[in-house]
Parts: sequence; C-alpha cells; structure tokens
Amino acid sequence: MTRKMHRLITILLAGIVGLAPLSGQTVPKELAEAIAAGDAERMADFFHESLEMTILQKDHMSSKNQAVRIMESFFKENKPSGFTVSFEGTKEKSKYAIGSLATDKGAFRVNLFFLNKGDKRLIYYLSIEKESQYELHPRP
Repeated sequence: MTRKMHRLITILLAGIVGLAPLSGQTVPKELAEAIAAGDAERMADFFHESLEMTILQKDHMSSKNQAVRIMESFFKENKPSGFTVSFEGTKEKSKYAIGSLATDKGAFRVNLFFLNKGDKRLIYYLSIEKESQYELHPRP
C-alpha cells in the first residue's frame, strides 16, 4: 500500500469515526471562500512555507509560491462553482478537513491538513481528486 493511499484511508476513517459537526473551526471561512472562487492567491494566505500536494494523482513538494501556480493551473482547467466542507477532525497535533469542490468539469474531493503556527492555521498537505458519487454523498 502506498504512503498516499495509506494517508487517504486514514483521513477517511478518521472522518467517518469523528463525523464532527461543521463548526467552521478547522477551515477558516476565508479559505473556503477562496477555494469556492478559485482564488489561488487568497488561498496562499493559508499555505505553509512548504507543502505537499497531490493534484489529480500528481505529487508535488512545493514552496508557497509554487503551490499558488499549481492551484492557478488547476482552477484554469476546472472552473470552480462552489466548495463545501463535509468532514472536519483532529489527529494528533494536526487538524484536517475533507470537502467537495464543484467545478464545470465535475466534483472533486479536497483533503486539507493543517498545522497551527502562532495564531494561524496553515495547510501543509492538500490533495484534490475526482470525487466518486459514493464517497461523500451516498446515493441509492
């Protein structure tokens, strides 16, 4: 099992076990609005100096500036129309959130891991992958 797959399974299991109610505590409102608007520059306010990203199965170890360019490229190809947080939780010293990003090319699952640095919550891992209809919104 790959490290990425192990991490995603851990995220999903923790989310299912936690099923924490949406309180707005993990994902700052400004970050959720930036993702929904496809505004990579505003998202950068919440990026750690360096972060790991997996965007559509492509792994990146990037600086804050590189992460902005990666997100700009993603948003250019997939114009966002909304973002909702589905799960939030805490694992050890890290907080995480799983959300759904609606775009003109379909829905994507967004996984965010945060560290607290001073009074700010910063993203140190971000992944975006095509969302399965059974993952976050089960349908009959």
